Amino acid sequence: MKNGKRILRCGALFLGSAAFLLLLLRAARPAEPAVPAFSPAGEEATLWVDGSAVTGVFRGGRHYADAEAFLAALDADFWRGEKEDLRRSLGGARTLCAEDFCEAQGIALYGEGGAELWCSSAAGDWEPPPGVRVPVLMYHGVGDDCWTSPTLFTSPDDLRAQLAWLLDNGFTPIFFEDLKHADAIEKPVLLTFDDSFRDNYTELFPILKEYGVKATLFVIQGTVGWDANLSAAQLREMLASGLVRAECHTQYHYFLDELSDEQLIEELCWSKAALTKLTGRIPCAIAYPAGREDARAVAICRREYRFGVKMGGPVYVTGEDPFFVHRIAVPRGISLGEFAARLLAAAG
Repeated sequence: MKNGKRILRCGALFLGSAAFLLLLLRAARPAEPAVPAFSPAGEEATLWVDGSAVTGVFRGGRHYADAEAFLAALDADFWRGEKEDLRRSLGGARTLCAEDFCEAQGIALYGEGGAELWCSSAAGDWEPPPGVRVPVLMYHGVGDDCWTSPTLFTSPDDLRAQLAWLLDNGFTPIFFEDLKHADAIEKPVLLTFDDSFRDNYTELFPILKEYGVKATLFVIQGTVGWDANLSAAQLREMLASGLVRAECHTQYHYFLDELSDEQLIEELCWSKAALTKLTGRIPCAIAYPAGREDARAVAICRREYRFGVKMGGPVYVTGEDPFFVHRIAVPRGISLGEFAARLLAAAG
């Protein structure tokens, strides 16, 4: 018994000595370097990250922002389950350089100086999974005031019936950036409206909210604010709903195959820059006016956009040339039966 007590006392002394040595070793070990917090030193700047404003700074020719704020602003539908991977790529840093991060992750950038920088995932470097049939519907105006060619105006009642049919038959209206996950979407369909008529706000927008479906407006940038077209405030309100994206339909809707090289830059590049500033997002798609283009125009669009959209033609299948995306016209007066037949044939 005495021997047993003696052993216990020795064991306790040994454990106490070991604990003391461990404390000494920890004290001698260099402290872990603290992760630096975001430092606002520099010229204040606004970073437009997938349409949301993130406060940052501009210094040394680069833009910096709080890493968590930047990640939170990235489009959750586009990145889906990838945001944690993006966070890990930062290695615990609390500040990121927007230029370096976006280049590494294939996010598109646009800027003209230090005060603002636009960072858009959808306009960046990505490809949709191949082999998915995606009907792309082409509309223009919505309403019964057919102030130009009547065939361009879908009646509100007909549009409601068409949207109800799409939803009842399992179709999922999407944006262009949703094509990144096209293989995971049930019967994707794109609803596109050309020319940014004012009735897109007064007639179309309430219907989109009523049915909760997404639509893409191809905006003629130079006509924003004209009497028959959307105002900047109306367009921004539609975008803020989350149901609408604005893509490019050139500056003034000139036929691209008739323009000089200099005019092509104005129609395809200047309009993109102006629409970016207006909406907070870099457009990822362009609709060729009247579906007309030539090799020069397409070459510029391949540098500036992710998709080029035409008019009639075969149904778009992901993996095919994204700069010749054909659409299905939906003219005024089309019967619901004919509308359904075109969609079912396109969806295969």
